[in-house]
Amino acid sequence: MSKVDKKGKPTQQSLDLLDPAVHQEQGGDLDFVLKIHDGHLHDLEISSVVNLLSALDQIVGIKQASFNTIKEGSTTIAITVPEDLKSVAILNVTKDTTAKRKQISRIQKELGKYGFSHAEISYGTLREDEVYEPKEILYVVPEVETEDVFTQEESLDGRLTRLQKGKDKSDHITIILNNGEEVPAQCSKKLLEELHPFFNTDQSLRFEGKATYLTKSNSYQLILKKYVIHKFHVIEDMTLDEWIDDFRSKGASNWSKHDDPIGEWLKERQD
Repeated sequence: MSKVDKKGKPTQQSLDLLDPAVHQEQGGDLDFVLKIHDGHLHDLEISSVVNLLSALDQIVGIKQASFNTIKEGSTTIAITVPEDLKSVAILNVTKDTTAKRKQISRIQKELGKYGFSHAEISYGTLREDEVYEPKEILYVVPEVETEDVFTQEESLDGRLTRLQKGKDKSDHITIILNNGEEVPAQCSKKLLEELHPFFNTDQSLRFEGKATYLTKSNSYQLILKKYVIHKFHVIEDMTLDEWIDDFRSKGASNWSKHDDPIGEWLKERQD
């Protein structure tokens, strides 16, 4: 019920839109809720709250929608839509459009500021002092994939192919690794002159240099993005006997005392 001020104009008695009586007066209106499970309201800047509320409003896309609440716990942002526009609102939330993707990107950007990831849009009825149970989760906000780059000193074995002259002090080449994977690499012009005889041959080389890897948050896979060659060695072709002699010469695990180190290794594997 409204009060009247001294000038005889009605005033709003309460802004508590979660009051059950208000819901009854609204005739069963529905609440559309953006819930951030790993976020807390006090963590968010005011500008973030405004952006999230605005994005939700535009995704639901109902002009007659009204603000419902922003509450603590798992951050809950809600607007209320008239019951007779339920179908339109649900369609707007679930369909894929350029406009919707733009608003989802706004939400993802705000979540990313705080390291939050798990958010969803649902509809149901919010009640004061009751745990919100959605009638249906309409859309789960995709987690933004983040990337991290790191470098380390590393040796690579492979062959050379493709040469592209660089505009800076380095030239760009491609290394074909033993597993067939191709890795972009660069080296100094001086080193390139030494590498020229080995381009597009079957000669295996061992490169020493700095590797740059890319990792993604949604994958444990490491992607070798770039390699800077500092120096290289020719890997000589070896016969099996030469390889065994080299293996025995290492002396590790007392292999050198055996006349047939490979046979001894196989024997251990069978025990």
